[in-house]
Amino acid sequence: MNEEDKKLALAIAEKYHHDYGEFSQKATKEETILLLEYVAHEANRMQREEMGLE
Repeated sequence: MNEEDKKLALAIAEKYHHDYGEFSQKATKEETILLLEYVAHEANRMQREEMGLE
């Protein structure tokens, strides 16, 4: 995931006030896909970091 996508995902999270309930009801399909890809990427990165692979 590049920096532009990361910034866009964080902007989407801010748009919905970091509230998953509001996000799940009001977000567009594209916003949902982008934000969930970002969350998955960050979770994987954190797991690799924890295991000493990154």
